[in-house]
Amino acid sequence: MLLRFGVPLSGLVVVATACSFGSEGTFIGPRALDTCDLEIPICNTTAGCKLVEEDRYIEGQFPGQRSMIVPTAGEATIRVEIFWRSQLGPGADTEIIWHEPACVDAFRFESQGANVFDDSNAQGIFIKDRKVFREGEHLVEIRSDATGEFLLRTSVLTNSEIEAEKTAGLF
Repeated sequence: MLLRFGVPLSGLVVVATACSFGSEGTFIGPRALDTCDLEIPICNTTAGCKLVEEDRYIEGQFPGQRSMIVPTAGEATIRVEIFWRSQLGPGADTEIIWHEPACVDAFRFESQGANVFDDSNAQGIFIKDRKVFREGEHLVEIRSDATGEFLLRTSVLTNSEIEAEKTAGLF
């Protein structure tokens, strides 16, 4: 057995590997990284990817914008979660727009100068939910002048899942 500083080398490998399973690894879970760099036509614009529930996540940097498609089977809540890998400056304008299929209606979150880093939970995750009403592919657009690196995932929640979270005191 090889030793380094009195610790078996295999132990060092285990310790190094364990570090990658921190809060970032927990946030990602079983999802695969999507480069989200396609040009999928939707609503007279394009989206970079389709994020199917608990299947994929994206990473990126703000300031900037990202757009993605999130399909639903009907009335549901689309949750957008942003894990801040780094927080350099909160900016003054972060906006998330959830569109109904064919962009017949849109729902908007605007930070209105609020610090989006301070609006994140104890794990450093910024979470915004929006109920949508129609089955189909929903364009979700995110723009921010905050400065930082992020990981982003989406979830589609049924009314009963939202109620269960409220009952459990999660939201």
